[in-house]
Amino acid sequence: MAKQNLYNDIGDIGLNTSGWGESGDEFLDEWRGAANKAKRVREMLYNSATVGALRLAVEMPLRDIDWQFISDEGEDDPRLELLNESFGALSHSWNDHVTDALDFLWYGWSMFSITYQQRDGRILWRKFRPLGHDTLQRWLYDEDGGMAGIQQWPHLNPAPVPIERMVIYRFRRARGNPEGFSILRPAWPSWYYAKNIQHVEAIGIERNLAGLPIVQLPEGADTTESDSEDTDVGRARQLAKSVRNDSNAGLVIPFGWDFRLAASGGTGANNTDAVISRYDKRILMSALAQFIMLGMDNIGALATYSGSQDFFTLTLNAVADTMAETFTKFAVERLLSLNGLDPHGVRLTHSPAGGLKPEQIATALGQIGQSGFLTWSADDEVWLRSIFRLPVRDVETIQADRDEAQAARAEAARQAMTMPTIDRQTAEVEPEEYAADGDDAARQKWERQWQKKMAVFLARQQNDVMRQARREHGR
Repeated sequence: MAKQNLYNDIGDIGLNTSGWGESGDEFLDEWRGAANKAKRVREMLYNSATVGALRLAVEMPLRDIDWQFISDEGEDDPRLELLNESFGALSHSWNDHVTDALDFLWYGWSMFSITYQQRDGRILWRKFRPLGHDTLQRWLYDEDGGMAGIQQWPHLNPAPVPIERMVIYRFRRARGNPEGFSILRPAWPSWYYAKNIQHVEAIGIERNLAGLPIVQLPEGADTTESDSEDTDVGRARQLAKSVRNDSNAGLVIPFGWDFRLAASGGTGANNTDAVISRYDKRILMSALAQFIMLGMDNIGALATYSGSQDFFTLTLNAVADTMAETFTKFAVERLLSLNGLDPHGVRLTHSPAGGLKPEQIATALGQIGQSGFLTWSADDEVWLRSIFRLPVRDVETIQADRDEAQAARAEAARQAMTMPTIDRQTAEVEPEEYAADGDDAARQKWERQWQKKMAVFLARQQNDVMRQARREHGR
């Protein structure tokens, strides 16, 4: 076997890419090509209430999560200051970018051009400009087959956009397809049939209510088959098609003509509502979001809802992970390199998506605390405060309070050890003398009352904290 160059690609991924830069990994004509795909997706997003509900179910939780940069070198890494400053210098909000970036779920990909700015000798981000899917003419590749950029339609932007100035989010980049995979693609057959059945349903309702128009021509009329209104048949056919029973209804017909509305012969045996509902559920099922329709038909168990929602939450977190990984690789590392800094070891992270119930967290933390194998750190307290939406405290303040409390305990222990022997003996004997006091029954009664009041007080405090946490979490 001939010796091969280890640094060159070998084999073929099997993606049908034309020399013009079009990705052709689709067997349906309606979805072949970026322009056709964008047209179908827009129609589904704009004309389907089911797809619209799915879109909101994805976007709203992901807009509510917290994003932050972390470094392997800790919080004192100066690169974090640069990234946070650049974040704050954006001309648009980060949530706006998240909403635009989430188009990669529906279209398969979303692309942005990066615009920079310079402040105090440092290069920062200025904006991430979304590039419309229908502006893409073709993908550009280098000699090795790697992505080199995009070419937009000449009347929009004649100059190519290099990949170094872009961030491209993709969903399921199968076989290196730059257009990714639309989450709506498996839902297309269900949406297509539901759309056409709704159209037939509307026609059927109109015919059942208004009746079927029938025009009877008189004897001797011109019955030559033609759609032209120059013949009697053509005029009668046009009359039957255009008649509507609305506020402007009325007919003027020649002498001898007869017009009537015949009752529909349909029996209504086909329940189109159930058929359309089945297709709507399949559309949501393609994104693991079928829980949205649970209860609409007065059926559906709570366990089924919770289980389906858990799978959907996993999907949301996977989507957020994809966004964080892509942004780290193609935006964070490039910005650090432009500023002459090490691009590795810093990444964008996010808090859990999908909503965490305070009751479940409190129960889990109680079980963990009873086990005694976990030591809570100041970072853990910061995380818990963010989850429960409690007042914000930084790690330094929390750690300072803990150090002060630990020092006070150490001082108390030191003073106890330096106490004279006779004083320690007196202190050890005092509880025994107190317990043997003649008024012990009254003392125990008072202690029990005090313990009950303290238990009631602590229970109320705990309920108030949980109620406040749930209220803040629901905002």
